Amino acid sequence: MFRDRPRRTMGIAAAAVAAAGAVTFSVLSLQPASADGDKELRLTTVRKADTQPEHLKTGDSWVTYFDLHATTVGKDGRESAGKRVGDASDRCDVVLARYEGVVTQCQRVLRTDGGTLVLTSMSDRFGRGPYPVTAAVTGGTGSYAGAVGEARITLDGDRASYRIQLHG
Repeated sequence: MFRDRPRRTMGIAAAAVAAAGAVTFSVLSLQPASADGDKELRLTTVRKADTQPEHLKTGDSWVTYFDLHATTVGKDGRESAGKRVGDASDRCDVVLARYEGVVTQCQRVLRTDGGTLVLTSMSDRFGRGPYPVTAAVTGGTGSYAGAVGEARITLDGDRASYRIQLHG
């Protein structure tokens, strides 16, 4: 069941995520996130092509293709796309459409030279973005084989920022 969240709370959370760090991370070198072996990836996608309908209704599906970049965080806390490290795609379905927006279920694939990560999520897209999303890391290939964890994604127009926590 979906939950309507206050837009102000979501905006504050998105701002906190954007201002959280001032370090550059690369997808090709995982950075320790904690002492127990967890790893963190910081990535940005930039949309190149999509088939999303202009007016969404329940049952609509679309795919999107992205360039995948390491995320660079400046001294001012703003995130931007750094070096290109691969490509990515989304396949999304509208599971509920309302006047205020939609609830979507999406499967995401992030592909680098080192391997592929697969994420899945269900998210509310009510009102204006950016939209914060929590996704499950459901697997991977190559250096990400057997990957599990959680991703915090911020969807913002043609771009999305990913903060991925891999466990184990």
